[in-house]
Amino acid sequence: MNTPFSTTSSSPQRGLAVVTGASVGIGQATAQALEKAGYTVIAASRRLTTLPSADSGITTHQLDVTDADSVAALERTVASHPVPLTLLVNNAGIPTHAATIADSDLADWRATYDTNVIGAVRTTQALLPHLIRHHGHVQFIGSTVGRVPYERGAAYAASKYALTALVQTLRLETNGLPVRITEIAPGMMRGDEAGGEFMRTRFHNDPAAIAAVYQGVDNPLTPEDIAECVVWCATRPAHVDIDLMEIRPLAQAAQHKVHRTH
Repeated sequence: MNTPFSTTSSSPQRGLAVVTGASVGIGQATAQALEKAGYTVIAASRRLTTLPSADSGITTHQLDVTDADSVAALERTVASHPVPLTLLVNNAGIPTHAATIADSDLADWRATYDTNVIGAVRTTQALLPHLIRHHGHVQFIGSTVGRVPYERGAAYAASKYALTALVQTLRLETNGLPVRITEIAPGMMRGDEAGGEFMRTRFHNDPAAIAAVYQGVDNPLTPEDIAECVVWCATRPAHVDIDLMEIRPLAQAAQHKVHRTH
């Protein structure tokens, strides 16, 4: 029988949550927010840059979603964990350099697809049986660019379009099973290391190009904003599935329409 977890942080344990790409940005903020909400958290990432405190409900696990053996090791950790897995947040992803399709490097396309799409498939395949067994929830961090692309961003946009197709197909294929499927799609975001890393990669560490993106934009999204959305979706009643949540800052009405104060 499905026993839904309470929605307060003082509630009984909600279960085990795995967050991929959890060393910085949305992943790190999500791991911290889920721990505060009552989850035991495995923060999985290639880079273990943040160590939890001794009394934290967060443990770190080195994970490369592009490596089958690495994902298999994560599954063994989950299988042997005393707390049942109830949430997987597929957040691991990489950006691409800004380039037109005519001039883009196909190695960028391969690396981006391997991480952003196949990596999410690989991790989901490994952990889905645990999530079904424990009436769990799979969340994918997509992007608004997965529906509306922009120039010089085709490789990244294509990976997010593919991720959207993956989420929608998984929702169809698991219909009737006790597992929820959600896509979280952020718009313009600027925050800590993750936002900075994304833009540094995209614009080849050009500070002027990065600054121009955000010039005059009041309050772009932060990783903490997205983490709150992840927690909210995860803590709805067990029969409520948020299929898709698109989040933009107030200043961004659409990919191509952003209000700038100067």
